[in-house]
Amino acid sequence: MAIFGALSTARSGLVATGAALSVTGNNIANVNTIGFKGSRTEFSDLLSAQGGGGPASRIGLGVRIGRVNQSFTQGNIESSGRPTDLAIEGNGFFVIRTGDGLLFSRAGNFRLDVEGKLATFDGLPVQGFALNNAFLPVGAPTDIELTGASSQPRATTLVELKANLRADAPLITGGFDGTDFDSAFATSNFTNSIDVFDSLGARHTIHFFFTRTAANAWEYNVGVDDGEIGGTDGDLTVLGGGALTFNPDGSLATAAPDPGTVNVTFDGANAQDIELHFGTPNPDEEAGEGIDGITQFAGPSAVSFQQQNGFGAGQLLGLEFSEEGLVTGIFDNGQSRALFQVALASFIAPDALLPLGNGLFRESVDSGSPAIGVPQSGGLGTVIGGAIELSNVALAQEFIDLISLQRSFQANARVITSSDQLLNDLINIVR
Repeated sequence: MAIFGALSTARSGLVATGAALSVTGNNIANVNTIGFKGSRTEFSDLLSAQGGGGPASRIGLGVRIGRVNQSFTQGNIESSGRPTDLAIEGNGFFVIRTGDGLLFSRAGNFRLDVEGKLATFDGLPVQGFALNNAFLPVGAPTDIELTGASSQPRATTLVELKANLRADAPLITGGFDGTDFDSAFATSNFTNSIDVFDSLGARHTIHFFFTRTAANAWEYNVGVDDGEIGGTDGDLTVLGGGALTFNPDGSLATAAPDPGTVNVTFDGANAQDIELHFGTPNPDEEAGEGIDGITQFAGPSAVSFQQQNGFGAGQLLGLEFSEEGLVTGIFDNGQSRALFQVALASFIAPDALLPLGNGLFRESVDSGSPAIGVPQSGGLGTVIGGAIELSNVALAQEFIDLISLQRSFQANARVITSSDQLLNDLINIVR
């Protein structure tokens, strides 16, 4: 009887609409979940089981859930201020390793675990590529492990000094005497020191002694404490020196030798040559030329600039992530170095991935195998450091869907009520 069919049809509507309400409710519940991708319910009609091709065969049997389709549209990206938070702008998934294989996620709220690995908050390691000496990715994806990352020291090979030597400084009788520190200071018109580094990263101090020898002529000497090179602490060892002459306008005329070089072997380290740069000589006294280094003016002797190119060993202080996914370590010696490159994966049919919860997905037969590469290559998106991708749930649309489903549920319930009333009337025909 058709009335009983109406009951069954309405029942299917209640079941399908109830399931759709659950999908909408799940979307709304996860509106603040990082990297969450909302789902959409797709309904399918049920065909009549009656044959014959007549009008009765066109009567449907109701509705069912055809598919719950997950939407991988881009969520809004929000700055978090946490250096290990990552977001993907564009296509791709982060690659996560588990004991059962690889999983994939858009949720980039990562942290460093106790082993120094970049990991999810469940402790699953994020995958990336190791880098060769040219900072290019090599090999298969591996854990991004930062334990023990350090910056190797670099021995000083260059010292640059810009200063003014007082033009009217008194001449030193007998010139410079480097017998010891006391005599060196006593026979210098101006002294300065700078810290340099050896091949082991140890810090040492070298001293500059400037002595005026004639009008517009100076002698410089470079010395080091003898204890720094395996001798007796407090004794002076002169490593070398040279001569400087100046033009009447105060610019540097000549530096001999140019550039000056001293050789030193600090205790326990390799021998190293250190070039000394005092600026560009201006022998022709051309206007505006040669005033970029050491000068001789009537003002007091003073250093205006000095630098050297060495540094000691450094320990990891923090991380930075580039748009290409390069993981750069920031070290306490002021240096930085690329350590890894984040791996991303893409799928032919990402909406066919199997959701596992916690923002994780597993590949399926329908999704296809992952194509794993680096950001900004092969159609993969850009990595944004210090940011997270928010849920892509549009709350306003979910409320509209909720109202629509609620009315659909009420309508199906009304069909059941009406069918029940008709059956009741039919039963009461004969009294």
